[in-house]
Amino acid sequence: MRPQNDFYHKPEHTKENSFKERSGKAMLRRKSQLRAKLILINSAVALIVIMIVLICKVVSLNSVDSINSLEADKNHTKQEQSKKAEKKKSQAAPEATPAPTAVPAQTVPVGKDRWLRKNLDPAKPMVALTFDDGPYTPVTKRILATLQKYNEKATFFCVGSRVGQYSQMVQQEYQQGCQVASHTYGHVLLTKLKKKKILAQINKCNTVLQRTIGCSSTVLRPPGGLVSEKVRNTATEPLVCWSVDSEDWKSRNKKKVLKKCRNIKDGDIVLMHDLYPSTAAAVEKLVPRLKKKGFQLVTIDELFYYKGITLENGKVYYSAR
Repeated sequence: MRPQNDFYHKPEHTKENSFKERSGKAMLRRKSQLRAKLILINSAVALIVIMIVLICKVVSLNSVDSINSLEADKNHTKQEQSKKAEKKKSQAAPEATPAPTAVPAQTVPVGKDRWLRKNLDPAKPMVALTFDDGPYTPVTKRILATLQKYNEKATFFCVGSRVGQYSQMVQQEYQQGCQVASHTYGHVLLTKLKKKKILAQINKCNTVLQRTIGCSSTVLRPPGGLVSEKVRNTATEPLVCWSVDSEDWKSRNKKKVLKKCRNIKDGDIVLMHDLYPSTAAAVEKLVPRLKKKGFQLVTIDELFYYKGITLENGKVYYSAR
């Protein structure tokens, strides 16, 4: 019989095998743990490397931005310094500007030449419409508008005492190329005055015109068309009356005014007044009618210039025929 303790003790070779197994398993566990540690370490290293790379990139970008900012600041500073230097140069010694190319100047007639056009056709009939006793804005303005519409001219014999009140109208007459002439200062009959007062009426009106449009009158219309030897000898300008009387002052009717102007001829001087609305209405019809007949509507100076008649001071003219 075996002893009882044999049942509790394994054989030696079995113990050795069990120890080896335990050792192998422990070894495997250690290897597995080591491998896991290595993986963790590698991952940590990789993460650190990635973070380092990212940090480097960020630092690099910031450095580039800083450099660019510095460069921009430098360039801006250089530009400011350059501008200041140029400003100092320009203040110290301004550059000579090149001489402008000469352009032929278009001369605008001034003074009495403004109402004497040199491009009219002397072969075509001419008529001078004249207006006395103005200016008076409500009527004068309409007459000027009609003349401008048809590019025609007329002569306005102004009363000097009215020029100040209606100076804008007188200036517009002048600007449109119409002739501004004298109808004395106070519209008094010159035949009833002494020589000194005749001259005063003429000179005072011319002074007002000179102040208003920059030139004086070249012709004088005596009030009422009345002239005496004393007036002729005293007058310092040609005396211009009329050959056609529209009698607008009498009828104050558009149709009657047009009827009086039916038989206008070449060289005629027509008398009207820029005081009555009926006259302005008649002019609006008369101007296109005369143009349709081939008439050129001219100033007094133009009429006599193209008819070859030299106007003389103190001489009375009724037409240019």
